[in-house]
Amino acid sequence: MLNRLLRRFLLLALMGVASVGMLSPGGIAQAGPFEEGLDFFAGGHYRWALEKFVQAVDHSPRDPQRWWYLAESYRVLGDTDAAVTTYRHVLQLAAQSQFGLAARQALEALGEPSAAIVSVPFQRRGTAVVLPARINGEAVGAFLLDTGATFISVSHAVAQRLGIRSTGNGKVHLVTASGVIEAPLAILEEVDVGGAIARYVPAVIHDLPGMPPNVVGLLGMSFLERFQVNLDITSGSLTLQSGK
Repeated sequence: MLNRLLRRFLLLALMGVASVGMLSPGGIAQAGPFEEGLDFFAGGHYRWALEKFVQAVDHSPRDPQRWWYLAESYRVLGDTDAAVTTYRHVLQLAAQSQFGLAARQALEALGEPSAAIVSVPFQRRGTAVVLPARINGEAVGAFLLDTGATFISVSHAVAQRLGIRSTGNGKVHLVTASGVIEAPLAILEEVDVGGAIARYVPAVIHDLPGMPPNVVGLLGMSFLERFQVNLDITSGSLTLQSGK
């Protein structure tokens, strides 16, 4: 047991050295979300760094370095499930790179999170699947399940009610039926769908046109990617398994 603990301590120490070495990439022509995220991360402002790294991977989704720092931000903020999922994404992108090696070390140090399975009943609105959710501990209404949406979205009314705002004034581009629009990016402290909980979830503040008052947003991939998802139309339930 002692050897295992010592080994984990050494791995974490090596990760810290690697992180310091990667905090000063050379040849930066101008500051963008990634560079701003590095500054926040180096200064210990991890929540702000998380928001910037979310923007950075949206701009360059095939860059393993950006995903690595996103994973690191989740880790230091204590969201192990999100960190594990993101480290694994680094491995998918560049298993043989320095970031792939660091991701393996991080996964080994963190260990495998225990699996938890939640079954959430849903309603049908035509072909749409609608589920209730709690945001930052508050029941806010129903969300449309949308596996094609990059982010979870919340209405401006919900954002105003809960005091959700874009800390760094970040914006992302959304493809809608009306064309491409810009929407503010925010970080939700907690999203709870029937007991399946994800923390520090990237979200956009956006009003869905033509929706009934109780439908306040989309349940997109920034939440769903934290889980193994199974939609059972016959039983009318959505199964979410963490620790995948």
